[in-house]
Amino acid sequence: MLAGLALAGTVVSACFSEHSTTGPSGGAAATCSLSLQPGVSGSTLIAIRSFAFLPPDVHIKAGSSVTWLNCEPTGGSSHTTTSNGGVWNSALLAPGDGFTQTFDTPGVFPYICAVHPFMTASITVE
Repeated sequence: MLAGLALAGTVVSACFSEHSTTGPSGGAAATCSLSLQPGVSGSTLIAIRSFAFLPPDVHIKAGSSVTWLNCEPTGGSSHTTTSNGGVWNSALLAPGDGFTQTFDTPGVFPYICAVHPFMTASITVE
């Protein structure tokens, strides 16, 4: 559980401005402005920045959700999060856009950006 919290902290600092966050509801000025949908606030966050998924390897429990945020600067590249095994495929995410996937089945789920296939990462569900 602590590992998941540490990962989320890494992403928050990678995706938000120098202002500190005030909790799940936000309150800080965000460089990457995403309106989280209801029920997504408990997601593990993965930032997409500088043509990389940060962090690249995430471990979660079955039934948990992951939210990817495109934190490229305004006018930057669009990306996808696309499962190698066809489990999910986001729409093209422009800077500031996000996508959430819930993982109910244990396993290892490698994924890429379909636009930039050199961008690789994985989700391990226990």
